[in-house]
Amino acid sequence: MIRLERHEEVKPGVWRYTISCLGIEGRSHQPLLDACRQLKRMGVGTGERVQQFRAGHPEPDITCSVGWGAAHTVKEPSNGTIHFARYEPWGEGGSRKIMR
Repeated sequence: MIRLERHEEVKPGVWRYTISCLGIEGRSHQPLLDACRQLKRMGVGTGERVQQFRAGHPEPDITCSVGWGAAHTVKEPSNGTIHFARYEPWGEGGSRKIMR
């Protein structure tokens, strides 16, 4: 199990996060999912579980495998139905594509 700590909000909707055991630190709107992509690039197995904790809380807020987290993003359409969607890396045109 990999422990991700979600820390303070550094700007609206962006949190600082760390994975102390691997020396990882970042800032993200989606700390768990972005950390999973980092871990996958580092060669961590896609079946490895990652747990996201808030400071002072003994139980994780959310948990997933590295592979699942790396393959998904959060889609926030204008109609307000927030959901997970397949993650597509930045394309040649400079915009991120999200597939349903």
